[in-house]
Amino acid sequence: MTTSPPASPAADRHALILPALCWGRQHADFYAVTEDITAQGIGFRSSVVPEIDARITCSISLIGTVETRVVANGPSTFGVRLSVSRGRAAEIARTMVELARGQEHRIAAVRRHRRITPRRRDVLVTLADGGVVPGRIVNVSASGAAVFLARPMALGTNVTLGSTTGRVVRLFTDCIGVAFDDALDPARLDSGIRL
Repeated sequence: MTTSPPASPAADRHALILPALCWGRQHADFYAVTEDITAQGIGFRSSVVPEIDARITCSISLIGTVETRVVANGPSTFGVRLSVSRGRAAEIARTMVELARGQEHRIAAVRRHRRITPRRRDVLVTLADGGVVPGRIVNVSASGAAVFLARPMALGTNVTLGSTTGRVVRLFTDCIGVAFDDALDPARLDSGIRL
């Protein structure tokens, strides 16, 4: 049975995009991306959706490693509550809300297009000088993609993801946000997409 996170007032929800690596007793390492933080917990988007009550360890960029329990799940999403002391939970919440406020002006542009997590996530990232870096797609929208990389990259770098050209417009720890030069046809956005 799947459930959705409890509804929360808009003032209580802070959209926040941070890459994470998660794992648990029944789940090998898998990538996820935070979607939001509310009083109920942290929402994630991922191609791996853990079961309700699963204990998951999440290493969240700029936050650190935290123990959690899954309290909600749905198609490509899950929500967790922190299994940490109240003091640590309050510290994490403060940090995430500050980060969310810093991202607020970017979120509106990012959310214009629906995101999907493709089945085939490995991608070659080709640089303008012909160099190639292996990457792993976090998610794709009609206007861009988030990609984990093995090396840092500067804002404004021109890249080609597979055969799709774009430019690095956001930086996270071990992850880049790429805006495509030409938006994809939204009809192409399904889990079988290949860039």
